[in-house]
Amino acid sequence: MASKPARKSPESQPYHHGGLRAALIAAALELIEEHGVKAFTLKDAARIAGVSVAAPYRHFADKDALLLAIQEEGFAAFNAALAASRNAAATPKARLIELGVAYLRFALEHPAHIRVMFGNTGGAKLERRPNSAAPAGYELLVEAVAAFTPHTPPEQQRDLVLACWSAVHGYAMLYLDGAFAATAGIGDPEAQLRRTLARLLENQ
Repeated sequence: MASKPARKSPESQPYHHGGLRAALIAAALELIEEHGVKAFTLKDAARIAGVSVAAPYRHFADKDALLLAIQEEGFAAFNAALAASRNAAATPKARLIELGVAYLRFALEHPAHIRVMFGNTGGAKLERRPNSAAPAGYELLVEAVAAFTPHTPPEQQRDLVLACWSAVHGYAMLYLDGAFAATAGIGDPEAQLRRTLARLLENQ
């Protein structure tokens, strides 16, 4: 197996103006995938990005500020992916299922983002910004459940929202953590999730 090329030192890898912020976010995501959210520092991100230990402070006051930037980037892409899933099915039930599949797909493609977005980030808190380009994923789920159960009382709709969210998020994290591989052996994760959600939505 070919080894990874050695990273350049900060002195030999100058960054281009305007690219440092993106490079630090990419470095942080790499570190989170390898070691978890709590196990990296701005110094580590600077090392991976190939810049001096002082350079990150041009964009981020501290580690929490960098995590907040990752959260914002992640939620923007996540909300857009879930919004796009609304066009993937023709019926309210199918739309609700495809919303869950889009959630799973995002988690599998962006595992570090999803851990920062929903995990314990050590103090960083997401600040929702107005005029987002896409509706929040939770709002899309609420709308999908309402369309699927239009005659159900609001309290019961809320129960189904929480059941669907918990099922999909738990499924995604169990898959990412390798729990299914060690126990259930589910095969295609998207196909299995579709079946699981269809079962959950029976008799609703």
